[in-house]
Amino acid sequence: MTQGRKPRKPRAISANPFGVALRRATRLTETEIASAIAPARECLQKLKEGVATEHQHALLHSILMIAHAIEEGGVVRGLCEQIDASLQAMTDIGARSLESGQWRQAVLFPHELDAIQEMVDLHDYQLRQVSFGELQAVTRKLIAKTLSEGGEAVHVSYEDMGLVPA
Repeated sequence: MTQGRKPRKPRAISANPFGVALRRATRLTETEIASAIAPARECLQKLKEGVATEHQHALLHSILMIAHAIEEGGVVRGLCEQIDASLQAMTDIGARSLESGQWRQAVLFPHELDAIQEMVDLHDYQLRQVSFGELQAVTRKLIAKTLSEGGEAVHVSYEDMGLVPA
């Protein structure tokens, strides 16, 4: 007797709803921030050294996209110009590195490095302002948007990326 409606699907009930709300509403700890920003700093260092792989470039680009999504979400505002400059720099570096058809680290220009370095530092600031739940929601939305646009989302370990875990 649903009268044309889908039957109701029961949701799982948490035994501790206040604990769940508290975990999602708390800000990230220093160790969580350090572990979240460490891959970006390592990828940036590899990029500066001229030995970055395509996966490391993609990881740094993804981190900058998360920063852009945080900006769009309205949690931390006023970083749009820096984010756009860093994303443009990453796009230009990626295009130059793939000119031959295979990944080959391209020459980096000082303004590109400055834009990316500044945005990594500002992303650290962003992470200090967002809650765990907000970061989780932004990441889920970004993954869904990427998949819906025909992209792919890949989960890789630090070792697969050539990075050392923090």
